[in-house]
Amino acid sequence: MSIRRIPCGEITLSVVDEGEGEPVVLLHGFPENNHSWRHQIPALAGGGYRVLAPDLRGYGESDAPPAVADYAFPHLVGDIVGLLDACDADRAHIVGHDWGGSIAWAIAALMPARVRSLTILNSPHPVASAETRQVTEQAQKSWYMLLFQFAGVAEEWLTGNDFANLRAFVFDTAASGTFSQEDRAIFCAALARPGRMTAALNYYRANIPPENWLKPPPDLPPVTVPTTIIWAEADAYMSGLLLEKSMEKVTGPLHVERLPGVSHWVQQEVPDAVNALLLQALRDVDTQ
Repeated sequence: MSIRRIPCGEITLSVVDEGEGEPVVLLHGFPENNHSWRHQIPALAGGGYRVLAPDLRGYGESDAPPAVADYAFPHLVGDIVGLLDACDADRAHIVGHDWGGSIAWAIAALMPARVRSLTILNSPHPVASAETRQVTEQAQKSWYMLLFQFAGVAEEWLTGNDFANLRAFVFDTAASGTFSQEDRAIFCAALARPGRMTAALNYYRANIPPENWLKPPPDLPPVTVPTTIIWAEADAYMSGLLLEKSMEKVTGPLHVERLPGVSHWVQQEVPDAVNALLLQALRDVDTQ
């Protein structure tokens, strides 16, 4: 795969740049990097698209600014807009999972002219997330968000004993065979680099501090671009309520695919199904 370091404004991102055609930007989540799209990159490039899969700021080989405030939403959104600018892409298909999905939702809401289509994989709309944070069903699943606020404690909890808790948090909640030993080593080695686990946790600390749990939800314009939501229903961390609330934020064309029995790590657990749905979603928009 072709990997480039691309200046994107404030920082430089490490980006897999593969294929030719309309750009498709793949945004990964916590606690991963662009390796989480290893099954989708060749499928989309082979399908006639230019795939741009960055390590988000703080992850993998991308720059990792030191301050918590460096990971606030305006910076995260600005990185991806900067990536589009650097690649001379007026607009792109945006695909996001987990935190990458949060960024994708925000770009689609705030800058629809830059988004050809939006595809979300198990990631709530930021407003939907805030609306359900105190609902018991979702609050119980979001316990880790408060733990992650404790600087030093959360890092040790996740990395101690050869990443035992992170392995349980991620790998053990997916179907057997989802993550090979090589995959596990790649993700853990990336987070073992100095400062990288803190950078990953700063997404929570900058955007979901404890006081935000008591505040009214943020305000975002409705999503008007063509949107596909692929939702794995056996997600250990996200209830179906998040899906229902997220659907309410879309006023443009919306298609929802529910995948029963599949975990949060959907594109890695059932890559063939996700690849087929992604390609169909992109082609449906391209033929409109």
